[in-house]
Amino acid sequence: MALAIFAILAGIAIPNWAAQLPTYRLNSAARQIQSELHRIRSQAVAGNTDFRVVLLTPALYRIERNNGASYQHTGESKALPDGITYGTASADLISFTPRGTSNGGTIRLCNIKREGKSIIVLSSTGRIRVASGTC
Repeated sequence: MALAIFAILAGIAIPNWAAQLPTYRLNSAARQIQSELHRIRSQAVAGNTDFRVVLLTPALYRIERNNGASYQHTGESKALPDGITYGTASADLISFTPRGTSNGGTIRLCNIKREGKSIIVLSSTGRIRVASGTC
């Protein structure tokens, strides 16, 4: 009897959970990008040099550091979660100066359900925030 009740509840819960997976991945990707931006802003201030995030293919990005004459890649390219891509009108790159300010811009993320998140960076202060949106 208990096994039958468990099977019925699992049959109801699993499809609902699977339907929410794209939203969970979108929120995770937005937090991932926001965290990276906060981290490189701190590195720019601490290292007294410019850093930037460069958006590559629809689901990759990399961090670059200014070595004086040009920007140098700091490590491997990083991927967004499965099913997440950059939306239209996203900035190609977001950079931070040693003072913590930025060139500003918006990175738009989209999932397969056409839900969206915008990571907005203010140029004058370097403030980073996430807002909900559509794709």
